[in-house]
Amino acid sequence: MDLAALSHSYGIALTGGIATGKSTIAAVLRRSGQIVIDADQLSRAIVLPGTEGLAAITAHFGPAVLKADGHLDRTAMRRLIFSDDKQRLALEAIIHPRLTAATQAALAAAGLGDQAKIWFYEAALILERGRGGDFREVWVASCPEDVQLQRLMTRDHSSREEAQAIIKAQMPMHQKLRAATRVIDTDCSMAELELRTTATLTALLQSLSHSSP
Repeated sequence: MDLAALSHSYGIALTGGIATGKSTIAAVLRRSGQIVIDADQLSRAIVLPGTEGLAAITAHFGPAVLKADGHLDRTAMRRLIFSDDKQRLALEAIIHPRLTAATQAALAAAGLGDQAKIWFYEAALILERGRGGDFREVWVASCPEDVQLQRLMTRDHSSREEAQAIIKAQMPMHQKLRAATRVIDTDCSMAELELRTTATLTALLQSLSHSSP
């Protein structure tokens, strides 16, 4: 089964704004025995030094996007594409085919090539790129913007202005919530978030069992 079929029939997109708790939810799902593919992790792997992905990026953007050790300077890259749609599309044209191949390989390694079952795809820009319909369901991690802002500032050591600009550049949360199949509010303790995630997973699995012939 190819990636498009696996996504539409069995894939659950796990998305949300930056610093809204996607990775924490993903960790709970993994502990529950679920397959979770981390798009950001795969994206990093396909642009490591020595890969054709990094070579293609360097050929297009120049050596200014590299650190002294030869790794991709993600901060410099983010700044370069932040307000330039043409450059952003150029980067996506390099990344996306390689990311698709890496995702397919990761799913095959997890055994989904032999036995199809529910799996999760953790990625920030599912809805921004109009890919919600590619998946069986879309789960959105959500929290108030002030909580998101504080988390982002703490995590990335960024200024309030920088964090606000990044958040504002993404799809507004209210639009993501309208597109969601299920929403998990992450403005809570870790123990409560684990309960909320487990409850959402249970609801999904129950709905699947009811829809089975």
